[in-house]
Amino acid sequence: METLKAGRWPIVELFVDSNLSPPEIAEVESLIEPLDIDLEIVDSDRLAQLCQSFEHQGLVARMGEFPCEDEQLLAEAARQAIQTAADTATTLQPLYAVCDRIQDAHNFGAILRCCDAMKLDGIVIGDRYQSGITPHVARSSAGAVNHQRIFRVEQLTDTVSMLKQEGFQIIAASEKSATCLWNANLTRPTVILIGSETSGIAAELLSMCDMHVAIPMLGGVNSLNAAVAAGIVLYECRRQQQPHTA
Repeated sequence: METLKAGRWPIVELFVDSNLSPPEIAEVESLIEPLDIDLEIVDSDRLAQLCQSFEHQGLVARMGEFPCEDEQLLAEAARQAIQTAADTATTLQPLYAVCDRIQDAHNFGAILRCCDAMKLDGIVIGDRYQSGITPHVARSSAGAVNHQRIFRVEQLTDTVSMLKQEGFQIIAASEKSATCLWNANLTRPTVILIGSETSGIAAELLSMCDMHVAIPMLGGVNSLNAAVAAGIVLYECRRQQQPHTA
């Protein structure tokens, strides 16, 4: 439903369970009317056959390619975000996440969900060793993938260098850092690096950072998975930027 409402990700065919209520079917029909989508109303067994699962919730779609944007559009968007923030004197600063080889679809989807919750300006991914926008990613994001600008680039190092030149500070979370996340200044345009589940952030990207920050850990385990760490760091960015309220 989020995909239909957003109208960004091309849907080639849509199959709807005939057991859905008339109001639900009517809502789907109204959403697809301007999108030129082929709709078939079928029984539940047909949906299970199509997606090889009985957990289809009454809707199955055959998708086209997700509309990722390129580095040129990212440069324009980043420049515009900084200019808009300066012109409006807003406390909410431009914020991007760069995913370095996130290969687990569940983690990637959860990261996108966090990015949507914290209203990021965009997410940057590489075109190699990185999970694409798959059905698993879409489900793990709870539909948030449809509301994010996702930029796919050839070289993350070139992109991070460009963002740095545009005025963004580059931040990486590292348990080895002596700087606590709570003490870092995150009230300016910021790029958060999110590293691979297996090998973390690449050394060449770490060398480009303005700051490494450590998430305080109080328990016996001293690490977090990529999505949880990303959520904590992104939330702290926005917490510092938003006016404090009771």
